[in-house]
Amino acid sequence: MAVHTRDSFNEEAYRKDWKELTDHFSTNPDKGLSDDEAKKKLEEVGRNKLEEHEQRSVWEIILSQINNPVIYLLTAASVLAFIFGDTAEAIAILVVLLLNTIIGFWMEYQAQKSMEAIKKMDKVRATVLRDGEKKRIDAEEMVPGDILIVESGDLISAEARVIEATELQVDESPLTGESVPVNKNAETLKEELQVADRTNILYKGTAVTGGQSKAIVFKTGMDTEVGNISTMVQEQKEGETPLNQKLNKLTRSLIWVILAMAAAFFVFGWLAGKDTYQLVQTAIAWSIAAIPEGLPIVASIALARGMYRLSKKNVLIKQLGAVETLGETTVIFTDKTGTLTKNELTVNTFQFPGQALAKVKWDDSRPKLKDSEHTSGNKNLKDILKISVLANDASLGDEKEEEDKDNKSEDRAAVFISGDPLEIALLQFVKGFDSDLYKEIKKWSRELHDPFDSESMVMGTVHTTDDGYYISGKGSLSAILERSKSILINGEVKTFSDNEKKDWEDKNNVLAEDGLRVLGFACKQTDSLPDDEDFLKDLVFVGLIGFLDPPRKEVADSIEIAKKAGIKVVMLTGDHPGTALNVAKQTHLATEDAKKDKDVLHGKNLQEELDKKDNKKLLETLVFSRVDPGQKLSLIKHYQGEGEIVGMTGDGVNDAPALKRADIGIAMGKRGTQVAQEVSDVVLQNDEFSSIVEAIREGRIIFGNIRKFVVYQLSYHLGEILIIALMSFTIFVLPILPLQLLFLNLLSDVFPALALGIGRGTPKVMLQPPKDPKEAIIAKQNWMQIMVYGFIIAVSVSGAYLYSHFVWGEPEAINNNIAFFSLAFCQFIHVFNMRDSNENFFNNQVTRNKWVWMAIALCFAAVILSYLVPALASVFSFQQLEFKIWILIAIASIAPTLIIQSIKMIWKKF
Repeated sequence: MAVHTRDSFNEEAYRKDWKELTDHFSTNPDKGLSDDEAKKKLEEVGRNKLEEHEQRSVWEIILSQINNPVIYLLTAASVLAFIFGDTAEAIAILVVLLLNTIIGFWMEYQAQKSMEAIKKMDKVRATVLRDGEKKRIDAEEMVPGDILIVESGDLISAEARVIEATELQVDESPLTGESVPVNKNAETLKEELQVADRTNILYKGTAVTGGQSKAIVFKTGMDTEVGNISTMVQEQKEGETPLNQKLNKLTRSLIWVILAMAAAFFVFGWLAGKDTYQLVQTAIAWSIAAIPEGLPIVASIALARGMYRLSKKNVLIKQLGAVETLGETTVIFTDKTGTLTKNELTVNTFQFPGQALAKVKWDDSRPKLKDSEHTSGNKNLKDILKISVLANDASLGDEKEEEDKDNKSEDRAAVFISGDPLEIALLQFVKGFDSDLYKEIKKWSRELHDPFDSESMVMGTVHTTDDGYYISGKGSLSAILERSKSILINGEVKTFSDNEKKDWEDKNNVLAEDGLRVLGFACKQTDSLPDDEDFLKDLVFVGLIGFLDPPRKEVADSIEIAKKAGIKVVMLTGDHPGTALNVAKQTHLATEDAKKDKDVLHGKNLQEELDKKDNKKLLETLVFSRVDPGQKLSLIKHYQGEGEIVGMTGDGVNDAPALKRADIGIAMGKRGTQVAQEVSDVVLQNDEFSSIVEAIREGRIIFGNIRKFVVYQLSYHLGEILIIALMSFTIFVLPILPLQLLFLNLLSDVFPALALGIGRGTPKVMLQPPKDPKEAIIAKQNWMQIMVYGFIIAVSVSGAYLYSHFVWGEPEAINNNIAFFSLAFCQFIHVFNMRDSNENFFNNQVTRNKWVWMAIALCFAAVILSYLVPALASVFSFQQLEFKIWILIAIASIAPTLIIQSIKMIWKKF
């Protein structure tokens, strides 16, 4: 395996003349390497690919399910039961363990398989010069020194220094977060620059959107910027989810309490001369009574149910614990491009001479100008629409659609769209704004064409019209102003002075600082076809257009919901400060009065803020611009150090380290790169930010449900402990047998608890602030509830047992049945005590949950059936009971719920 190191020569490639690189790698820019040289280098440096992240094996997933303190204790209880010949009890415990393992394994295994289905399996190929000939090779076989040939539509598969470039534009958003294509050239750069500003370097994982280029490969595989990010990803350790931490802490505490109690009872009984088998059997009963056997099962199913509900909303959860972690999230770090925005340029602003700035409002695909004076009768507007269509080399596939009307669809039409993103945006605007004008202009015949050039920075065309010839020109504003002699103001052509041009340069700068990409537009009507190659001169300036990558529609509402829920949303982007702030304002992430120099922190100043002891500004900043992957990582670590639960959304390769480091990594499924999806915990298959809010809502509901069923389980388990302790330490009898307890708990711990675990929650869950991340699953108030509930249950059941024992003088077998059935029915009804104190007794989360009613019916049926079927009654030591016994059982069963509900009515906070 090749060893990858960061070569200082290669790190400075953008500051070197490309000839230095061809000399360094002993290659010819016109012939490239020979096949033999390339083969030799491939053996030295290794294949041009990233080290793959190994998926967890089936056995690793299984082991993760059984690596739980509760499982350890129940396994020990099962072994003891086998040793002392209680085979039925041992097998019953093993069945519980097996069910938990199967459920947890199946859900995580299915999530892993779903991710494998998302991966892109196609092999990428590249064009290189080998022995003076162009050859298409597997991109993994490229080596440093190869001469790479790229053109529009190609995916760049290695890092390369540009040698030649013709109108070259590259989409670097997966790597840098830059929302618009970057112009590339062969010029040597002298200053030290960030990755996003190195205009003579082609990066692995980016795509060519226009033009063509020849470049020399100088980095491959793990040595590339993408490889460096991959290394950062591998170095990040995934911490245990908060839910698992809290469940493990709870169960460890229970285990120590149980062991202490069992040891004390064993010593006490042994000193009193009691039978060793009875002591061991009671210790096992205590273990079963104290540990909620169904806790792992119900937690897994509750989370799995949440996974299922979210999958219906296009949210893929890769691990069960991630659902609950979403519910605890206090901060969401979000990328801009492709996450908050659509990752596609659209027309945003018009500026015409003598008129106010006109903003565009998009209603579905129908754009409108907010200012009513900008109508189709406006001469400037009409000319700028004409130029947008005529001076344009892009295509919306109109011709192909006409040919294929029978199989026409929005998705199919999108396949035929091609060209520069800015030009596509212009065509889409005109077609949506005035379709009749668009169709009319498309019929005009093109006579001359001056394509865009990185030196001239303009493009132009000449078309035949009924009135002669129409010259259209568009490009950078400075270049268009230079070619304009006149200006169209309110329908009149006037002389264009230098001072007026300077004013337009200032307007351009203002829009650029707001993050808009600006183009200038000019035209001229002539009677004869120009015979000069440079026909773009003495033009009439008509205005400019500002472009922006627009926010997704649902984002603003989702951010508002997040704010109400007490969740802080922070933007981290590699884009420019103006662009970032503009989007932040539109999505309501930042206020309208936010300023770029005050409310946006630039990446170059980030480390300075991180190093400060008082970094209040850092924690208050909501927009970070021009940040690189390492800085995203530093910010996440900083917030985690402040005790926050951090969610990170992203879609690019540059987001991968941060996605893995975050408490919850959220990747985009449609636009997201494979690297981002692999390291994330959650994948949004529809790429909609609103799905994050739904996931958080579901996470909060699940945590509330988990807390409910844990309180439910622990309270009656405490009741069981108190009943056994009271009887064992006083009259030295075991009131309920271990097998009876296991049977009862298998019903109560699974079915009513499970019904609570899959409840729909309260609609107000997103109006509450996130709970303290340090808060345990069971808070102090919950422990008080557990103790009171458990005490009331114990008093009621023990009272029935003692009444039968001392007053009626019933034999031990009958008293045992009274304790069992009283406790069983009491536990089933106890589920109705899990309503919130501010809810109505008859109409609340529990009573509205159909699964609760079904679970109670099932439990009652199972207990009654076990009593009526002789074979089962014999196994569970059930006796034939008189009517008066059943009356006593009914009273003991109902009394705890009546008492607890009375307390809830009196004490609303209980």
